[in-house]
Amino acid sequence: MFDQVLDNFRKASESTIQLQQEMFRQWSRQWAQATGVSKTATATFADPGAWAEQFREFQKYWAKSVTDLLKKHKDTLDAQYESGVKTIEDAFRVADAKDPAQYRRLTEELWRHSFDCLKTVVEDQLREFQTMSETFSEAASKGFTAAGKG
Repeated sequence: MFDQVLDNFRKASESTIQLQQEMFRQWSRQWAQATGVSKTATATFADPGAWAEQFREFQKYWAKSVTDLLKKHKDTLDAQYESGVKTIEDAFRVADAKDPAQYRRLTEELWRHSFDCLKTVVEDQLREFQTMSETFSEAASKGFTAAGKG
């Protein structure tokens, strides 16, 4: 039973990683399409200095956004590690059960806690990904629109 709980938790973690990778691939494709659009618009730039300034501003914005994303990711990882330590402590506590009823109760608590932690992590990651996608899309569209007007 104990091995099944850990195995299921491992599988859920692997699925989460696969989901993150797929989301990143999709986001990368969308970003590549957005930058492809900008290449066709470069012929309309009348003032190269304005384009260079806009590009520097976008680089600053990008650096700040990536830094914020990495800080949020670090916070999420810290929370995951804390949760993992608590799960391990709870798992050892399950092994100390005195009778089958207590074993069942502790196992259910361990499963519930593990599932809740995984659910929270996935929700946080999806929320962060959505926020960053919206932020980058908005910055890219505003930047390309402003560049086309210059």
